[in-house]
Amino acid sequence: MSASSDAILPIGVPDKYTSEGVVQSFPGNTILCHIPTDSPIIPRLQAVYDAYTSHPELSRYVHCVPPASWHMTVFDGVRDIEHEPNAWPSSLEKMSLAEVTANFAQKLRTLGQQLVSEGLQPPFRMRTCGLERRHGGMGIAVQGATPEEDRRLRSLRDRLADTLGFKASNHDVYGFHVTVAYLLLPLAGEDKQSFQTMQATLPSTDGLTFELGRLEFCTFGDMEAYPRLFYLGEA
Repeated sequence: MSASSDAILPIGVPDKYTSEGVVQSFPGNTILCHIPTDSPIIPRLQAVYDAYTSHPELSRYVHCVPPASWHMTVFDGVRDIEHEPNAWPSSLEKMSLAEVTANFAQKLRTLGQQLVSEGLQPPFRMRTCGLERRHGGMGIAVQGATPEEDRRLRSLRDRLADTLGFKASNHDVYGFHVTVAYLLLPLAGEDKQSFQTMQATLPSTDGLTFELGRLEFCTFGDMEAYPRLFYLGEA
């Protein structure tokens, strides 16, 4: 089995990973919730991880991220490689990544203390919506456990956008998710069918409810770890 040599490489290759799975520098900042180690979603994520990493042939098509990095992004911050409109605040366009991170941190420390009064504070009740492949990432799609909770998360994203001064082009249609792996090579023909067959054997990833806790403002140097600077609302 082999990938077509003239096929377009998946999104994220080679910026985040090479097609051989070598981690690339991809620094930025973000607001997220890490998945608690005792969360009900962990066994489902682990099943996907194990299936991808253990397959004797298809494992070379994906790179699984470390389980300790599993998280749900609440609001994309900025990436140093992406300075185009809707990916970097226009008012901060001449600043370095470090300067933008410091600017965001100052604004978020103040905002975090207001989230309770605005009804936008954690915890967040979530529900899984099945396996998905999105922009090169592979994992489990999630959404608010109820329509009201999903609207609360959308309102939180709007509040963060207003606070930080920019909205990505996909802001209103952003799909919440937990990434387990990144696709390294395009899937086609027998390879694609084999991958779909493998995924069909996994435990159901639909309709499982779980909870996410405190919001974290994080930096990252690549897609393997998201060290926390502080929790929003932390004194």
